[in-house]
Amino acid sequence: MPMVKISAKGQLVIPALLRRKYGLQAPGRALIIEKEGQIIITPAPSDPVIEARGMLKGKPSLTSTYASYKQEERRLEEKHEQRLP
Repeated sequence: MPMVKISAKGQLVIPALLRRKYGLQAPGRALIIEKEGQIIITPAPSDPVIEARGMLKGKPSLTSTYASYKQEERRLEEKHEQRLP
């Protein structure tokens, strides 16, 4: 387990072996998370939008869902109008 020093400014150097292993690149960004009394450092996605692509894969788009909803709504309105005198 590597030991690192913390500077007066609160900076620390992550050993090169760990930076390579976990994809931490300089210049770059990292996320710092506190969980159960520990500090977790993880690489930040370079572009969150690109990184999130495909997360909802396989589900219908909201556009098609909305179009189906509107079509069903029109069908019910027409059915209701036919029953009116």
